[in-house]
Amino acid sequence: MAKVEIGEIDFGTRRKYDLMKISRELFRLMMNDPTCDYATLEEMFAFEEMQHYDPEEVSKAVDELTGKEDYNNLLIEIVKPYGKVYAVNKRRIPEMMFTYQPWGFHEMTGM
Repeated sequence: MAKVEIGEIDFGTRRKYDLMKISRELFRLMMNDPTCDYATLEEMFAFEEMQHYDPEEVSKAVDELTGKEDYNNLLIEIVKPYGKVYAVNKRRIPEMMFTYQPWGFHEMTGM
């Protein structure tokens, strides 16, 4: 089964965005694993793939992906009574061009 391998995101005639490594990892995780979508920051800190990062680094990645930088809301912020939840902005997906590769392609090929 192929999963989305996020490297550089290309919005066609718009700009290309080269995200921080942690942002790519977090976005790929949220795109590919439905249990990781619609998560609070605290839940993201607990994701197995994010545990080798400091909470501050995860927070910076969320800031980058929510558009607080110049990345046009790849994640959206939803305010709930219990706090903020972050989700993949599904309206942006058709505009994106991804490289589809088998999960772990880079580890297998060394690329």
